[in-house]
Amino acid sequence: MIGQENQNCYFIILVSVLVFFSAAASTHAEENPPKPKPSTCPCKKDYMQSMNAFNHLLPPKAEKIPHITKMNGETLVDNYAWLRDKHWPKVDDPKILGYLNEENAYTSAFMTQGKVNYDKLYAEIIGRIKLEDASVPIKKDNYDYYKRTEKDSNYPIYCRKLNTHPEAKEEVILDANALAKVSPYFDLGTMDISQDHTKLLYSADYNGSDRYTVKVKDLTTGQLLPDSIENTIGEVLWNKDGTGFFYAKLSEQWRSEEIYFHKLSDAQSKDILLYKESDPLFMVDVEQSSNKRFIFISSSSKNTSEVRYIDLDQNKLEPILIQARKEDHLYTVDNHGDLFYILTNDKGKNFRLVTTTITQPDQSHWKELIAHNPNIYLNELSLYKQYLALSTKEQGLTQINIINLNTQEKDILKFPDPTYDASQVFTTFDDKALRISYSSLVTPNSIMAYDFATKKLETLKVTEIPSGYTPSDYVSERVFATSKDGTKVPISLVYKKSLFKKDGSNPLYLYGYGSYGFAIPASFIHHALSLVDRGFVYAIAHVRGGDDMGYLWYESAKFLTKKNTFDDFLSVADYLVRDQYTSAGNITISGGSAGGMLIGVSVNERPELFKTAIADVPFVDVLNTMLDDTLPLTPSEFKEWGNPKDPKYFDYIKSYSPYDNVKAQHYPAMYVSAGINDPRVAYWEPAKWVAKLRELKTDNHWLLLDTNMDSGHAGATGRFGRAKDVAKEYLFILTVQGLI
Repeated sequence: MIGQENQNCYFIILVSVLVFFSAAASTHAEENPPKPKPSTCPCKKDYMQSMNAFNHLLPPKAEKIPHITKMNGETLVDNYAWLRDKHWPKVDDPKILGYLNEENAYTSAFMTQGKVNYDKLYAEIIGRIKLEDASVPIKKDNYDYYKRTEKDSNYPIYCRKLNTHPEAKEEVILDANALAKVSPYFDLGTMDISQDHTKLLYSADYNGSDRYTVKVKDLTTGQLLPDSIENTIGEVLWNKDGTGFFYAKLSEQWRSEEIYFHKLSDAQSKDILLYKESDPLFMVDVEQSSNKRFIFISSSSKNTSEVRYIDLDQNKLEPILIQARKEDHLYTVDNHGDLFYILTNDKGKNFRLVTTTITQPDQSHWKELIAHNPNIYLNELSLYKQYLALSTKEQGLTQINIINLNTQEKDILKFPDPTYDASQVFTTFDDKALRISYSSLVTPNSIMAYDFATKKLETLKVTEIPSGYTPSDYVSERVFATSKDGTKVPISLVYKKSLFKKDGSNPLYLYGYGSYGFAIPASFIHHALSLVDRGFVYAIAHVRGGDDMGYLWYESAKFLTKKNTFDDFLSVADYLVRDQYTSAGNITISGGSAGGMLIGVSVNERPELFKTAIADVPFVDVLNTMLDDTLPLTPSEFKEWGNPKDPKYFDYIKSYSPYDNVKAQHYPAMYVSAGINDPRVAYWEPAKWVAKLRELKTDNHWLLLDTNMDSGHAGATGRFGRAKDVAKEYLFILTVQGLI
C-alpha cells in the first residue's frame, strides 16, 4: 500500500495526528485511569474567586544571559539560549531543570485551583470512550487478528483466534499494558507477523526519544527470543521464511540513514548493511508490497525520492534501483504480478499512475494507467489479487476508486457529509473486500467493507459513544474564506444546533497546521464535544502548506511563500468573525509542532483576534534551529523552509519566526507544552519562547508552560494519559472563557 503522505513521514505523522487528536502536556500515562469522585462544580463566581488566588502567584522569570550569533551581516542576540542543555539530548543542568520545574509548579498551581472542574472534564472525555471494546478482525490465512481494550487498560491488547474452529480460544500475542509497566512513557512503534504466523516482531520507545528497540516473540512458546535491536525507527519487516528482518537504524544525530538485515540469533553488530544514505537531506525507510513479495527501500527528501527493491522470492539481499533520484521527482511503488505500480509526479504535481515491468523498472519504460489531472490529486494506492483501490482528492474531498485489473471496470465511492475523512485500511492482498475507515465532524468513526464482487458497501462497526450522542443535534459545514492573495481556503466546522446563534456571540475553537504537505482530516473528535456542548463552534482551517487541496496546495506555502500559511489562517479567523460564527477576541486557536509555529505567528501579528492560544510542542525558534545543522532534522528541513545561511532565506525566516518577533504588546492567554525528550522540537524552543513572552508582553493574561519530564513529541501516552492532557487544555480554555 503506497501513498504520497508517506513521504518524510517521520516529521509529519506524530507531529500532527497525535498532537491534533490528543494535545501534548505534562502528565504521564498511568496503568489505570484515575477515578474522580463525583462532585458538583462550584459556581462560576466562586471558581473565578478561587482562580484569583492563582493570580497572586508570581510567574517564573528566566535569567537573561545574552548569546551572540553573527550571520549575514547581522548580529542576533538570544537572551535565553542558555536553556539549551550542553549535554542534550541528555538534560541534567541543574539550573535548566530548576527553571522547567518552576514553570511546571506554576502550571500545577493553576490546575490545582481547577481540580474539581478538571475531574469533571476528564470524566466527560473518558465517558465518551467505550473502555471495553474490540476492533473488527482481519483474516490472515487461518487466523483472525484483532485488538481489544479492557476497562482499566491504558493500551490495546493484541490477539488472534484460529478461524478454522468455531470454538477457538483467544490467543494474546502482545499485551501493550504489560510492556508499559517498566516506564512512565510507552509507545508501541510497529508490529509484523512472520508469514508462517509463528513469530512476532515489535518495536517500542520507553522515553519519548523516538528511538525504538525491536524485540522478537516466539508465538509457539510465548517467550521472547534473545534478539534485541536498538536505535530503530519506522517499519520492521520479516523476510519470507521468518529467519530475519529488515529495519532502519538511527544515527547518533537521530537521522535515518541506514537499512539493515538482521538474521535471527545474530548479534546486532553482525547485521548486514543493505543501503546507506550519504546525503543529509534524505532519510530512509523500508516498506513492503501489498502481496509481501518485495521489500522497498525508500530514500526521500521533502521533494525528491528514490526507491530500491529486494525480491523476497529470490532470497537475495541485493537492493535494485527502480529509478534514480531527480530533483523535484517523487514516486512510490507497489507490486502486482510482473508489474510495478508507481504513483509519480513526473508529469504533474498531482501525480499520475503508471506501470512498468519488474525486469525494466526505470522511467523510460513506464506506461501510463491514469493520467495526471490538475484537478484530481492521486494520493493513496492499494493492490489486491484482482483489484486496485486508489484514493483521490477533488476540491479537497476524498473519493475512492476501485478498478478491476482484469476488465478495467471502475467504481467510485463517494461520501455524504459536506466535510469528512475517508481512508483505506489495508488488510491482506487476497481479501475479498476493501476496508474503509470513515468519519466526519458529526459522524463517529465507522469501519466499512466494500465487497469487490457485489459492489455493496457494508458497515462493520460504528464507534460507540457510551455517554450518549445524537448526531442530529449537531451541524457540520464546509465554508470558504478568501485569503490575502484571493485564494479560497476551506474551513470544516461543527456546532450544536441548540446553542448556535450566528450573531457573533459563540466562542470558537480554531485548529490549524499547514506544513509538510500534511492535511488535517475533518474526522470525528469525541473530546471536542466538551467544547461544542458548551456553545463553541469547532473549526479546522485547511490552510496552504498541507496537501488538503492537492500537492500544489502544499508547495504554494513553503520556502519564500511560507507566509501564505499564516495569511490563510488569519483570513479564516477574519471570515468566521465577519460571517458571525464568532467575534474578534472570542477565539481559541490551537496547533502543534509546525502548527505551533502557526499559532506563534498569529499571536504576534493579530493578538486582538484571540482570547486563548494553545501551542503544543511548538516549533517557534525557527531561525536559530535552521541555522544549527548539528540538530537532527535541520539539514532535511532545508527543503521545507530554506537554508538561512543564504541571505534571502535568512531575512525571510527571520521576518516570521515566532521567537524572533515577540514584541511588547498584549497577547491572549496561552498554554504551551513541551516534552523533555523530544528530538523533533527540542524542549528549549517552547521554554525560550515563554521566557521571552513573559519578558515583553504587556498584559496580565495567563501564560503557562507545561513540560512533560517523561515524554517526547507526542506527550503522554495511552488513552488515559491523552485524555488527561486534553482535560488540562480544555480546563484552561474554559476557565479563560468563564464557561466553567
